Amino acid sequence: MMKRTLFCILFFSSLFLCAEEVSLADKQRDIIRYGTETEIANLIATLKNDKATYLNDELIAIVKVTKNVKILTGVFSFFGEQNKTGLEGRAIEIIKNRYDEQKETVRSAIDYVGAVKAQDALKALQEILDTDDKTFINSAIRAMGKITGNSSEQDKKSMADFLIDYYKTKDPTDDDKNAIIYALGETGLSETVDFIADIATNPDERPFRRMTALEALGKIKDAKGLDALLKGVLDSDPNVRASAISALGPFSDKKVEDTILEAFRDSFYKTRLAAAKAAGERQLGSAVPYLKFRAANDDVAAVKEASVKALGQIKSPEAISALVDLFSQKNTPDNVKIIAAEMLMSIDGAKYSPDIIKSYQEAKQQKQKTLQAGLAKVLGDGKAENLKGLAKDLLSSTDVVELSYGLQLAKNNRFSDLAEMIKPLLDEKKYGSLARKARETLDALGVKN
Repeated sequence: MMKRTLFCILFFSSLFLCAEEVSLADKQRDIIRYGTETEIANLIATLKNDKATYLNDELIAIVKVTKNVKILTGVFSFFGEQNKTGLEGRAIEIIKNRYDEQKETVRSAIDYVGAVKAQDALKALQEILDTDDKTFINSAIRAMGKITGNSSEQDKKSMADFLIDYYKTKDPTDDDKNAIIYALGETGLSETVDFIADIATNPDERPFRRMTALEALGKIKDAKGLDALLKGVLDSDPNVRASAISALGPFSDKKVEDTILEAFRDSFYKTRLAAAKAAGERQLGSAVPYLKFRAANDDVAAVKEASVKALGQIKSPEAISALVDLFSQKNTPDNVKIIAAEMLMSIDGAKYSPDIIKSYQEAKQQKQKTLQAGLAKVLGDGKAENLKGLAKDLLSSTDVVELSYGLQLAKNNRFSDLAEMIKPLLDEKKYGSLARKARETLDALGVKN
């Protein structure tokens, strides 16, 4: 009798334990199935932050049946950011039946089909422009440009002709005109350059429209648009100058090189920022001393950071030397030092990781939290065999962020012999969402758990 009683106690205790040990993923699936719009919105925010895709099928299923605005807009936004297909049919249905839907839902559906470049949505989007209702025209035009960029040359030309005709004959609003210029830039068609260049060089046009036209010429990358860009560089409006400089990156011409170098002297920070980005894009070796000076001395953080990234793109011996100097100097601001470390790791992780690890350890000892966290992230994204010791240190930490970087390092470099250090992190009650990352890491390493 006593044995039977003991057996029953153990049996039902195990049932209760099993009931309690519902996995985090199962709890999240239940939120999608039965949760409120707020609970689902919070879950989507968590999935975005974790860049998690393991619940995508469940999200697709709920989008097919719900009309809830918060849920639909949240999922469309999440999938659009991932460039994840699967919702095109539902999105097109919403676009076609837009008068039966909330405006926010329709706009999110339009943005989604543009993000995933859904060719099947073009007809529904063009129908929006054929109506007198202006509500969704701007969103539709921008989405059409993104989609058409992936279409055949003939379809691109047809769409470009349609949009130019709409611009000239339908009296669109200022915002819709800007959207049309943006969309024409997305098509990449050289046939649109003359139309766009005329707008870019017209002093009677609004500055923002001219800026949009200059950016479109930069996307199209046709030499016919270069004169318009060089004229923009000399404009009296500093924002127009910055847009023109930013668009020069793809063009290979000595005159362009000299123009970019001269832009580093502009007192308007956006122009210097654009010069740094253009120099990096075209790997302009002659810009290295300018970039090093701006990274060390500019009074705008964004210009400093863009200059460091440009040095990392150029990758010449002089550029690498500048990065090493920026990283090693004690008076270098933390944000610049972190980006310099990131660039050096991308160039040669095995060579530069020892010095970066040393700086990380010093920052940890001296409680320089910003530098410590930044360097941990840089190292966590690295790929080099000599990072195994660091991976062990991070996986031994009690800090959730450092543990996460340790998992990333193990996954990136396939350190399968660290599996025993990873397995304790599978405890969902203790580690929450980190347990899922630990499981994914072990799966990627081919380790059964």
